[in-house]
Amino acid sequence: MRLSSFAFLAFLPCLFAQEPTAPKVDAKTQLEEAKKLLKETAPGIFDLNGIQITAAARELRIPCSILHQKLPIEYALCHEAGDKVHETILQTSVKPIQVQLALLLANYQPATKGILGKVDPKVERPYADKDETSPATAGANLLQIRCEWKDGDKTHNVPLSDFIQNIEERKTPPDLDTWIFNGSQIDVGGFAAEQTGSIISTYVNPQAVINSPAKGNLRDDLWISMPANIPAEGTKVTLIITPAVQ
Repeated sequence: MRLSSFAFLAFLPCLFAQEPTAPKVDAKTQLEEAKKLLKETAPGIFDLNGIQITAAARELRIPCSILHQKLPIEYALCHEAGDKVHETILQTSVKPIQVQLALLLANYQPATKGILGKVDPKVERPYADKDETSPATAGANLLQIRCEWKDGDKTHNVPLSDFIQNIEERKTPPDLDTWIFNGSQIDVGGFAAEQTGSIISTYVNPQAVINSPAKGNLRDDLWISMPANIPAEGTKVTLIITPAVQ
């Protein structure tokens, strides 16, 4: 299976909640600049500023580290220099635009379908149903995300959701085995995630690259970390993204 070298251009109009005005920073140019960093390191295996992309498996491996073990969260992963590092578990030196590009190159398709699937229809929504976008290929925006790290000779590999708990129920969300690649909002500054550093959000946030579809995702006060499941701060963690099981 080959990388979708130019497929990302076709999906620019589909990204989450774009502003109608033309951006001052051109998103297409931002993606093209990020693509210059792409290198093939072995047949079917590519590197994008530290992100390893395995084309056949559509697998991404993103280098991260534990920033906070115990805190209220709005994010699972942010850029290390972003605005949201005070409310994230994981941080990375990889830029949000590079994560977005890697997902596009691995044939994932940005779309909002599934984000509001568990939201009470009586509750005010952040966008109208008519504005929901669907991937051209059913399920192509659905991700499975796991975390891997070493503890001596032992390798741990757990779902990202194991790091997260509902503050009211004090347990990990049972409906967060799948995440949504919605694609960052584009505004006058280009990709919004580049400005904020938002990569994986636990509540509905159009600026983030990836969103949670879990029940309660409209609340930014519902989620806290699960310290018992998280390795020590500073631990190097590899975030592994693969297609969600459907």
